[in-house]
Amino acid sequence: MITRILLSLLAALSTAGAALAAPDLSRMTAGELTVFLRAFPKGGELHNHLGGGTPAEDLIAWAVEDGLCVDPAELAIRLTCASETYRPAAAFVADEAQRSALIDSLTVRHPRFRDRSGHDQFFTAFSRRGQSPGRTGDALAETLNVLAHQNTFYSELMVTPQGAASRGLGARVGWRGDAAATKAALTEAGLEKLVPAVVADTNAMETRAREVMACDTPRAQPGCQVTVRYLFQAIRQGPPEQTMAQLQLGVAVVAADRRWVGLQLVAPEDSPDAVKYYDTHMQIVAELTDKGRNTPVALHAGEVTLAIVAPDDLRDHVTKAVRVAGARRIGHGVGLPAETDAVSVAAEMAARGILVEVNPISNRVILEVEPEDHPFTWFRQNRVPVSLSTDDSGILRSDLSGDYALALKMGATYADLKTSARNAIAFGFLTGEGLWQDPNVYRKPARACAGQIGDAEPRGACADLVAGSDKAREQWRHERLLKAFEAGR
Repeated sequence: MITRILLSLLAALSTAGAALAAPDLSRMTAGELTVFLRAFPKGGELHNHLGGGTPAEDLIAWAVEDGLCVDPAELAIRLTCASETYRPAAAFVADEAQRSALIDSLTVRHPRFRDRSGHDQFFTAFSRRGQSPGRTGDALAETLNVLAHQNTFYSELMVTPQGAASRGLGARVGWRGDAAATKAALTEAGLEKLVPAVVADTNAMETRAREVMACDTPRAQPGCQVTVRYLFQAIRQGPPEQTMAQLQLGVAVVAADRRWVGLQLVAPEDSPDAVKYYDTHMQIVAELTDKGRNTPVALHAGEVTLAIVAPDDLRDHVTKAVRVAGARRIGHGVGLPAETDAVSVAAEMAARGILVEVNPISNRVILEVEPEDHPFTWFRQNRVPVSLSTDDSGILRSDLSGDYALALKMGATYADLKTSARNAIAFGFLTGEGLWQDPNVYRKPARACAGQIGDAEPRGACADLVAGSDKAREQWRHERLLKAFEAGR
């Protein structure tokens, strides 16, 4: 496996001389860069929706195996064959032209498909990507294997468990005038009783994923080595009481199950409900999490430009996510430089260690933000922590290595790539003390581990730190891989 192969080199590498000078990535050919970035240890992936990460080819294969149907008019996979116009998936995709059109419909690989913008094709694709409920474990296995093959071994995946049940309860309870009153009413109605169902769903998903990957057998696939945690994502569309029910269930799940580590708000930030209820959503998050102090929060914010929202809706979305909701991470953040208080908000994010999850390929496709127009360099100039991520690799037809490659066109240096990889663990929601006293800088190791970072095994007090901290364990693995990678160049 990738990790074992690399770690087998450590004994020889530990006696190597001084590190080589930083590589000049601008001088590499396209092929050289692809090989280099795929092997480069990328630490983790903090912004990836499980529902959008599966390749269309896998969805089609599962649809055939599970006896699903295709809506030929919409080019959509459907879970039932109730309509007489639907066709069995097996028969539909037997025609190669129809299969190719279905892949186009489930992804953004065909620009202006059916005359849709990248934004509209992306967001409408979710409703066409039918997947049997029992396939979530298969999707998880695919995601983890793809990460491992790119030398990336930590992930926080966004998932929406018990969505219909929680939103249905929210609809029955209704909005009670403010977040506090609605929270009490949802609890009275038994919302938190859904927690065991979420835990059971998580167990089933992980059991299936490990079965698919043949974990704990001689045939174990690389994805078995990836540590995965989950962000409970709520849909920011529909009445606010339904979104709140999802978020409130998420808070209870994070408290009950260590695999679930934080909250997210998802769906188009420019959609009518997202715009109409934006302030209400921020107040709900603040109420439920005590402004992020009790439950970690990562929020999609600033995934907007003037091309898709009115000026008023470009002035303060990131600002409110940080200052009202208490978000510890911001997903996308592209709109921040255009906000009214951008400079002071960036300074606050730098001071408080609030990271931006930067998704270069997604931003180019959905927002039409080309690399030279992306605020990545501005974030770095203002010392705002960033990490690179994929968003929805299955729909976008991309992988994390591709986002790292596009970041180079946004002005990233090799040092920026190293910082991004380290940030993807340091700013994750894993518990425990980290290996570094200065995340986003990485010049001051934790005192217990001074002089040991990158060694084959921790010793003394450092060994105790690594053994007792989920975060330090993941960082230790990454630093070993990074040292081996750099010494082997």
